[in-house]
Amino acid sequence: MLTALKRKRHILLPILIILSIIGFVHYSSSISFNTSSNSNNSSFLKSQIPISSNTNGKAAKYVPKFKKLTFIDYDFDFTKVTYTSTNDKFTSTYKSMNRDDGIVEDSSVNYFPGKQTILIMSVIGNSSPYGRDRNFEQFLKTILSIVEDQSDYIISLSLLCNNPDEFNNIQKYFENELENNLELFSTLFESIIIVSAPFLDENSGFNRNERHRDSIQRLRRRLIAKSRNFLLLHSLNNQQYILTIDSDMIRFDNPEKFISRFINSKKDIVVPRIERPGLKDYDKNSWRGERTKPNQEQLDKMDNNQWDQWDYVPRDVQNNMYHFQTYIDNKDNEFELHKDDPDYIIPLDSVGGAVLFMKSIVIKQGVIFPTSLIVGTTWDRQEGYDGIETEGVCYLAKPLGFSCWGMPNIVAHHTG
Repeated sequence: MLTALKRKRHILLPILIILSIIGFVHYSSSISFNTSSNSNNSSFLKSQIPISSNTNGKAAKYVPKFKKLTFIDYDFDFTKVTYTSTNDKFTSTYKSMNRDDGIVEDSSVNYFPGKQTILIMSVIGNSSPYGRDRNFEQFLKTILSIVEDQSDYIISLSLLCNNPDEFNNIQKYFENELENNLELFSTLFESIIIVSAPFLDENSGFNRNERHRDSIQRLRRRLIAKSRNFLLLHSLNNQQYILTIDSDMIRFDNPEKFISRFINSKKDIVVPRIERPGLKDYDKNSWRGERTKPNQEQLDKMDNNQWDQWDYVPRDVQNNMYHFQTYIDNKDNEFELHKDDPDYIIPLDSVGGAVLFMKSIVIKQGVIFPTSLIVGTTWDRQEGYDGIETEGVCYLAKPLGFSCWGMPNIVAHHTG
């Protein structure tokens, strides 16, 4: 019997090897990976340290400051480029533990003991995404203002841009700038991820000139939600916190404390107050209170799924709605009592997305940016009448025991 088994093994082993090769070739035809070793643009990843001789008299090789990995999914038409820093400050610490039986085994990996980890992410739109007369470099400098000199935190950056030209421009920027500021970026960011998924913008149902029409709002917000989710799910790894920043934000008050105040609040989901020229409260999607509900005619359209005729937009119920503007207006003397307290915080029912801070455990338990109007949904309706995109985040989070908050004395500035 032993001899027979050996004969079968000699027959089966070559067959298994051939099948494995065929399977690998088939898989590679759909998805490709490129690393810095074979990338045409890999030179910018190399250190500017001059070649020197080691003790054996041999020239030392360039030391890469970032490891580059390019993932291309041809079936679903998206690209993900990841640059991972090789700086010593981002080196993982592995621990082992001794068992009573004398066997040493690996325990869980402890990344960055004593430091908190943050993912900063931004979706970059297709038309004037940075605001009037602004470009990507200026937006990146806005982000750098809150991440420099943050020794207590390990920070990663992820960006999504579905415009092919701008996606290429962003890559070129990193290639050029990392050539000159390689050491800076490699110490600030554990990783930099750039994603492009043009298919997300296909069949959106509207064009840019229509984006402010009431009948278009659910379609516009759906596109934003899809993009946020796609970037988030392709970027979030072991980070503890997520900070989303719109690409048309231009500066932050007290930037050196911007991140720490969110983290130190211990709150699950937090937004700052957003200002723009002439407006002290720009992001009206951050609110607490009551909104209008559809009338019977509008409910009938929902039940009949007549969405081509749908133009309902929820509005504030007067005298039963709180925005950050309510705070600025000093209703009930609230502003005078708390204006000098940077950590003053208020409960919210909904949050905006211009700048949004979340604990990652909220996302990892199922909270996303809803891609449909989830408030008022039934099995017969394709969707409801409220709670799409960021305005549905708190609605999903509340049943899981999480809550939303606003910090009106932390201010971020939007382009005019």
